[in-house]
Amino acid sequence: MQVTQTYHKPSGASSDGQGSKFDFSAECSRKPVSLNALVKDSGAYARVMLALRKVVVGDWRPKQVDHSAYQAWVAERYLEELPNHMQGVDAEKLQLMEERKTVTEEKHKVLGELSALKKGVGTARRKYYEWLYTHDKDKWFVLDPVISVHQDAVIFEAFSLDESVYGRVSVPSEKLETFDRTVFGTTNIDFSQTLADELYRVRSYRPAWLKVSYEKVEMSTDLGLSLEKKIDLPETWVRGFLQVQSASSLDGVDFDLDTETMAETLAVLERKKEKQGPRSVRFIFKKGKPVTVSIDPWGIEITDRKIYEGDYEGEIRIWGRRRLSVLKELLPLSDTISVKMLGTGMPSYWSVSVEGHRFDVGLSGWTANDWAGKANFDLLASTGKSNKLKTVLAERVIKEKMTVTPEGLSALTGCSRSEATASLQELCKNGQAMYDHLKGEYRWRQLINQEIQVTDPEEDERNTYAISLFKEGKVSYAGKTVEDKHYLTVEGKGTFEPSLTLDKDGKVKEASCTCSHYRRNQLRKGPCAHLVASVLYVQNHKKS
Repeated sequence: MQVTQTYHKPSGASSDGQGSKFDFSAECSRKPVSLNALVKDSGAYARVMLALRKVVVGDWRPKQVDHSAYQAWVAERYLEELPNHMQGVDAEKLQLMEERKTVTEEKHKVLGELSALKKGVGTARRKYYEWLYTHDKDKWFVLDPVISVHQDAVIFEAFSLDESVYGRVSVPSEKLETFDRTVFGTTNIDFSQTLADELYRVRSYRPAWLKVSYEKVEMSTDLGLSLEKKIDLPETWVRGFLQVQSASSLDGVDFDLDTETMAETLAVLERKKEKQGPRSVRFIFKKGKPVTVSIDPWGIEITDRKIYEGDYEGEIRIWGRRRLSVLKELLPLSDTISVKMLGTGMPSYWSVSVEGHRFDVGLSGWTANDWAGKANFDLLASTGKSNKLKTVLAERVIKEKMTVTPEGLSALTGCSRSEATASLQELCKNGQAMYDHLKGEYRWRQLINQEIQVTDPEEDERNTYAISLFKEGKVSYAGKTVEDKHYLTVEGKGTFEPSLTLDKDGKVKEASCTCSHYRRNQLRKGPCAHLVASVLYVQNHKKS
């Protein structure tokens, strides 16, 4: 997906005797967003923002070791020693060796000159992008974190480079003393290394100012101006936001974990390096007892200090565990981590609050299975039926109120709760809303300033097959229980019996199927075609 965004100047920060000032560059093609506020508990704010920075630059994909530098060094040593072993070689070859030596010396000289030229590359790059924006906007794309200024909070959102980690910082309004006129809305910001360096300097005894400026985007320090980064906006980034919101709205296992338990877990992973699998962390739940954390493959067990009071009993395994290191610096500053797990190999959500500033992390099922994979959690997030008129009405309401629940939207518009949820999920799909699973509410957040065009779900082979099953009448309804568990029969390449359990908002709480895809993967790779066809059937033939 191609998106054009522009900033007057890059973001930056400055420090003086009055404190630290953080001036975020607002994207200029959007509607103006403005905020000028004194941040309370500035030390905690800086720590959660630095944790978000770790997400922004994080890449946990396996990396191939680059031996090219070593091989080049070996080749140079070989050439140095080669003349000593070629005393009997004719003069012509020796002359060539001398010429090679001369060329090598000239190469090092050129590299030295090139290094000096690189010092001005930042300024040249900025001038180039200014020229490119004027002459060829289609090639001028940028991907930056998203900031939303609401009445009750300022929210920062970002994805890691491998798109397997979602990070969100929420600064509540009670932690902000605002000045001047505040303009609510959403925009992109530049989160540069210079800004991160300034965050490291923040201390709790020094005030910090947060400024989101539209007309004048300026950030400077004694180190100089920071430079904007320019990268393409992939479609997977947009799709990732949709899947994060959709998955967080599903039912899971919610519990609190002591930060000391997480610190011990991360310490084990730092000390040890697994040479073979499994590479998971197991969470063992028994009602009325502390959660036990077991670290594979060594079988090291850590018992939490808090009593688990949930109903679920069993074991949940998560992979890509080293991604949890983004929480490390916050653990000494908090007592509790609020955790939500959807199941083994499924997404998980981790939330830490530091003096009121909240940092949320969403991990995909495993590192290679990024948020934009074929999990399709949005297909389970709502079984209600929505249409364009209801979606436009929902957009109008949430845009005015900034936050709304399905129940509240239902009361305001007169539609059912399942229809309200479907409309809100449609806004999430369009990048116009996000879901806060801790508060159970949807927030207005326009992801980009243009219509989002993601790949049509019918282009996915599994979804195409599911749609054909539904359209050809291969799905039949078998009944439901008082707990709103729906039983269906799907005639495809065999006869299968999927089931769906819904909540009051029409979200799928539980889903199962008798097919081989479900038996192998459960929901780790998304719902099977038979479950998708069942959701389509329930959307169109919901029984009372």
